Amino acid sequence: MAEPSRPRVGSRPRVGSRPKVAAKYLESFSLGLRGALEYRANFIFSLLGAVAPVAIQTALWSCLYVPGSGSDTLFGFTYVQMLGYVVVANIVSRLVRTGFEYDLNDDIRTGGLDRFLVKPIDYFGLRLAQFAGAKSAEAAFMGVALAAALAALAAATGFSGGIAAALGFVAALVLAFALNFLVFWCVGLLGFWLTEIGFLFEAARIVIITASGGVFPLSVFGPGVESALKALPFRFTIQFPTEVLCGRVAGRELAAGLALAAAWSAALYVLARLLWGVGVKRFVAVGS
Repeated sequence: MAEPSRPRVGSRPRVGSRPKVAAKYLESFSLGLRGALEYRANFIFSLLGAVAPVAIQTALWSCLYVPGSGSDTLFGFTYVQMLGYVVVANIVSRLVRTGFEYDLNDDIRTGGLDRFLVKPIDYFGLRLAQFAGAKSAEAAFMGVALAAALAALAAATGFSGGIAAALGFVAALVLAFALNFLVFWCVGLLGFWLTEIGFLFEAARIVIITASGGVFPLSVFGPGVESALKALPFRFTIQFPTEVLCGRVAGRELAAGLALAAAWSAALYVLARLLWGVGVKRFVAVGS
């Protein structure tokens, strides 16, 4: 009697099973959504945590933009533009923040990944669906908070973005989600080669937030450093969508930026697949 075939590691499901697999991805999305809504206290404190940096940076820039001192524009920003940047950048940084990398590292370190390798579902798609589900809940709350903050800013300073800027912001934000997920997915896959990399996640997060314009606009670092940082994909996770909503990027520049962000996403996806292919073979080889 012929021995029944076993599923290959990382093999794709057969065509006939695709509806069932799609349902599993939807369930993963729902799981991420329910998880975000379940931990309401954690979400509220995370939202409140964005207030302190905004208040501190607002006070800082208010001191630097002294009326009558000739400091009407600093680093290419007017005072109103800088305040708008501070508010939007802090909310965007909260929105695109990940956390799945700890679960990924735990699955690799403890050997729990093996239970996913024999199932007819792609582990990458599973984590992406959960991430999208969790972020859909956050995006709804953060969208209201952002609209309220911009309305207050408009009433106090006359800041205005516009409908076109809002639509461009949504497109840029979707790409920012994808880019940040792929960046931290690649960092998380280092767990195949390193025993404990929890410390690396926070170090990478600090560097990436700084390099993406989440702390200050990249122009603060000077022309040389700004040019170098703009050559990297990180700015598309925070600074680019922020400048789009603030009306500093529009038209052809917006289209070019979206195309470049999409190209970086595709390149990082290829890198992620290569790292996964090599890493999962090593994972199976050592018998985890």
